[in-house]
Amino acid sequence: MIAYLRGRIIYRDIEKSLIILEVNGIGYEVYVPVGGKTPDIERETSLFIYMYVREDKITLYGFDTTLQREIFGFLLNVKDVGPRLAVAVISNIDANNFLNILATRDVSALSRIKGIGTAKAERIIMELKNKVLKKVALLSDVNAQDLYVNNGIGKGINDFNHSENRTSNEDKTVLNAGIKQSADIVTESAGALEALGYSKFDSINLAGKVFGILKTDGKVPAGTEDLMRECLKYIYSRKKL
Repeated sequence: MIAYLRGRIIYRDIEKSLIILEVNGIGYEVYVPVGGKTPDIERETSLFIYMYVREDKITLYGFDTTLQREIFGFLLNVKDVGPRLAVAVISNIDANNFLNILATRDVSALSRIKGIGTAKAERIIMELKNKVLKKVALLSDVNAQDLYVNNGIGKGINDFNHSENRTSNEDKTVLNAGIKQSADIVTESAGALEALGYSKFDSINLAGKVFGILKTDGKVPAGTEDLMRECLKYIYSRKKL
């Protein structure tokens, strides 16, 4: 099984989200999440690889981090989610923001990705929420580039550009802005809860749950302090029961 590749980019196809990575004289076709600037041909990069195996074909998908690869694998286990759609999710939402979408049950953020409607977004969240968050609590997120940081390799493959027929840069900016604000609040609150002695999984789950309750009530927290205050209130109310 191929789990990791380091080599030189000798070809790219932006529309297909495809690169050819030359490793010791052998060229590997690798499909990658896209976003940011297009990487230069001849540049070296490192990727964690997911081998997608079917009876008549083996396809390689490359990721900057182990967390991206894990999420990709989880997405493939959801009904009607294939590798192309899973790559689209990771292209539009970074791994940590995806975890926050699961924790807050943010169907609207996920359903804005091309190819995912409300019903499919609800299914993804329902099937993956507890499964992914429990697994993530045991993971160490490793960046492929960090394995060769002393060799002066450039940025990761997420520099790869969106093609014109994918989500426009303007649409993606709007999407990410909304997700990032909520994600930052949940992530920072979860970190504060961890500092109080809660596990990573419990912290993410609690911060996401309280955020979701507040959002449903039309009381979206303006910042981390607001959400932390509500988390502590929730904890105290549960202890009184």
